[in-house]
Amino acid sequence: MCNLNNQYNHNKRKKGRSVNTFTINGQSFSIRLTDHAELRLKQRNIDLFQTVGSILSLGEERILSYKDAGKDIMIIDKEKGFSIVAAIEGNTIMIVTVIDKADVFVKSGTTAVNLYRSLIPYCLPK
Repeated sequence: MCNLNNQYNHNKRKKGRSVNTFTINGQSFSIRLTDHAELRLKQRNIDLFQTVGSILSLGEERILSYKDAGKDIMIIDKEKGFSIVAAIEGNTIMIVTVIDKADVFVKSGTTAVNLYRSLIPYCLPK
């Protein structure tokens, strides 16, 4: 059975606008934004730089492990109070949409990642 909705979604996500590039182990990655995600950032007053920061905070190991997994990733940033739906295909991280809350429903087949930052201040030894 042909799933036209998946093909439609894939075509919608194809290009997007580049918002950041970075390198891991000599591989260049691009973070891109769909038109839909750009609209949601504006409507929901979510900062693009914080969104990119949340993606980068996944770290090298997780980014490489999610690469070409064929699943969407829901990045839940409780500290910032928003969530990001993204996909990593090849060396492109496509931001599909952003949600202005961290208490979200994660649909079946999506990998959920909760970002936790230490609330304990870092102190240098004397």
